[in-house]
Amino acid sequence: MTGHWGARSEALSLWRGLDAEYKRYQEGVKIIPMDQLRLQDDLRRYLCLRCAGFLEQVTFVVVHDYLAQHGHGPTLAFAKSWFEHAPNLGASAFIKLVGRFGSTYQTSFETFLTPVRKATLSDLLDVRNDVAHGKHFAGQKLNPDRYVRLCEEIYDWLIETFFGDSVEVLDDEGVEVVGYERTRS
Repeated sequence: MTGHWGARSEALSLWRGLDAEYKRYQEGVKIIPMDQLRLQDDLRRYLCLRCAGFLEQVTFVVVHDYLAQHGHGPTLAFAKSWFEHAPNLGASAFIKLVGRFGSTYQTSFETFLTPVRKATLSDLLDVRNDVAHGKHFAGQKLNPDRYVRLCEEIYDWLIETFFGDSVEVLDDEGVEVVGYERTRS
């Protein structure tokens, strides 16, 4: 990463990758034959895993850059040693991570993390763990639409909070990219 805009670009690239996979999923489930519903479930499970991975990766990129921008020398090395990789980010782990930056950050995140978002984040981690261990889900808990929406909302919160930027899409130099629609209808 090369400074703030490099991390911002990397975070945006992670979002664009997830968003593109989600759009392919939406198109793919339309053409899967009705007698292949297990295939749709497989795609849902995959997308749920991708959402969990996205949250871990984008959080790592943003927090790592924030530490690099605000720390130096031994203090930075110490801070980074506590954050080698993003953990599985269930609601309590996410709150604890953000809280390490101080009570203002924690209060902001807890306010952002409405009961619906908190439940969705908890469901996502449950699905991630159970799928990783070979268990199967169906129904609302396996609905990737709510997880992708949550990923977008958390991405926005991270960018605004740690970079102090609007969530407008910017290029590597911080110039707004015109014509790229990041939000879904």
